[in-house]
Amino acid sequence: MMAAPATINASGYFSVSRTGTSLGEGVIRMPTATKGSLEVAGQTITLTGNSAAKTLRGKLGGQSFTLKIKTRNLLSGKVGADSFELVRQVLRAIPVSEISKFDAGPPEAIQAILNATPDYLAATGDPSIFWHHFGNVCYRGRLDGTARLLCIASDPGPAECLPFARRTLIGDSGQKTQGFLAKLGLTRSYVLVNAFAVAMHPGAKSKGLAVLKTNEAIKTARHALYNALLAGGVLEAIVAFGDVAHRALDNWAQASLAAAAIPLFKVAHPAAVDRNGSGNDAALKGWATAVKKLRTIVTPDPDGDAAGPNFGKYFTELDYVRIPRWDFPKVTPAYVGDDSWGRAATPRHNNCCRRPSPDDEQSLILTPPAGSGQELRYLYQAGKLSGAKNKDGQPVAVDAFGIEV
Repeated sequence: MMAAPATINASGYFSVSRTGTSLGEGVIRMPTATKGSLEVAGQTITLTGNSAAKTLRGKLGGQSFTLKIKTRNLLSGKVGADSFELVRQVLRAIPVSEISKFDAGPPEAIQAILNATPDYLAATGDPSIFWHHFGNVCYRGRLDGTARLLCIASDPGPAECLPFARRTLIGDSGQKTQGFLAKLGLTRSYVLVNAFAVAMHPGAKSKGLAVLKTNEAIKTARHALYNALLAGGVLEAIVAFGDVAHRALDNWAQASLAAAAIPLFKVAHPAAVDRNGSGNDAALKGWATAVKKLRTIVTPDPDGDAAGPNFGKYFTELDYVRIPRWDFPKVTPAYVGDDSWGRAATPRHNNCCRRPSPDDEQSLILTPPAGSGQELRYLYQAGKLSGAKNKDGQPVAVDAFGIEV
């Protein structure tokens, strides 16, 4: 598979300057390798791309320019005799109106359901299926009956298990999914849950699917949460991401006439969407098709935009959307849920958290952006944080949420 053309990869948010004077923020949109636009200083400039030459051409103030794509993060050229430069923005400022918002946790009735989630190791008797030491991660979004879209994912990844987050779909897959929600005009009125509350070993998927279907304790807890979210009466659609979530949705719909009566959608897991960057894959097409249909079903939020561009041939930087602060606990660092800095890094990495190699099944490695703290190795035992170490293996004092003290 060939990677996306450089002109496609130039899509994103930039700081724009002319002869060193800031023109503010610019947005490059390249839906195809040869045609796109640059929005800057109140203008929308038509761009013509040449992927072989790695250039973008346009006109600013009646003067022609050619931008050379030096790297994915730097484009430069001239407008007349003036220098013209675009530097990719990462970790864009969170709006003042949002920065103080946070998720205070589930309502009492939902918390009781979450508390009844069984110990997966005890429920299965098999330590090879789940990373049980990392504990349960059950949701992200609205649990107060205001969600109009229910999304079901498979199981929590490393970022989701970070001690200060503990929310579903917040890493690379989560930021892709947030882009999916944004295209429906949803900024708040959604809830995301898992098929499994505990991270599953990919190599144990066949065992996991058997647990999904036949383990009554885990199934009962899962359906209790799903049914509680449905009971609010405002859900307009349900979307399952990936085949594990598809099975979970099928099992629930077979057991619940109310769930089966709501429009149901099955799409690819976000990790499968444009996996190789080559574009036009079946997973991405499936997302675009679902968005088109869901726009006729799901009511947008007042501050959302369901009329913007759908997914195109490629999944670009503009299709990623930062996880909003109101989806996180108050203690979650501001960079969590926005891995734009990692996607712009060399080498590129799409998540701030990873499993160690070799995997000891009891620790996760957090790599924050520069200026946001040191790399930490979090240690877990029986579903709880048990400590932290730095890169040198020395103990680091942290609180119950993994924040250095």
